[in-house]
Amino acid sequence: MTNFGSNIRQKRRMKSITLKELAARTGLSISFLSEVERGISQPSIASLRKIAQTLEISLLGLDQSNNNIQVDNSVNGMRSLASQHNGPYITEAKVVRAGRRKRLSFPGMEGFFELLTPDLNRLIEALSFEFEPGFDSGKEHFADPPGEKFMLILQGTLEFHVNDQAFVLNQMDSLYYPADASIFYRVVGDEIVRGILIITPPGF
Repeated sequence: MTNFGSNIRQKRRMKSITLKELAARTGLSISFLSEVERGISQPSIASLRKIAQTLEISLLGLDQSNNNIQVDNSVNGMRSLASQHNGPYITEAKVVRAGRRKRLSFPGMEGFFELLTPDLNRLIEALSFEFEPGFDSGKEHFADPPGEKFMLILQGTLEFHVNDQAFVLNQMDSLYYPADASIFYRVVGDEIVRGILIITPPGF
């Protein structure tokens, strides 16, 4: 399992943010954050998103195995790509081979995400995901900065909550929703869930 804790500590110190300041900005306790950094506690997806957004990096940037990925390390920078785009779009094709994708698996997570686009310095971001039976995103709902997301379920059944709405998504069902909506999701049944997630602007 990737050691998120030491990477969180390293990036926090690079920004000269104390544990007390990180706790105040994320709403998480100092003791919990300390345990996360030491690898004692496993944070939920919601907690990791709060930490990443406070440190102004993507979730992919918290994974040490993805340190060589091209990422604009400012969440605001990634989120403003579309509004700042006034030049030509990409002019060359780039293949991302199946065995060379950047993979992200959260601590204690029964599954993973893989980056399908070459990097996060584009106008869209595409990921594949796989969740094992019994997986859920955590007790706490979470939201991202403004944008739009599209999800397609390729296999299995996923219960997905967007604000106060609940959807049951089956094979080949799709869902389009605002990125800054409060969400929660969980696998329904005994089948692995596989799907595709597309985000614009990038910032997973």
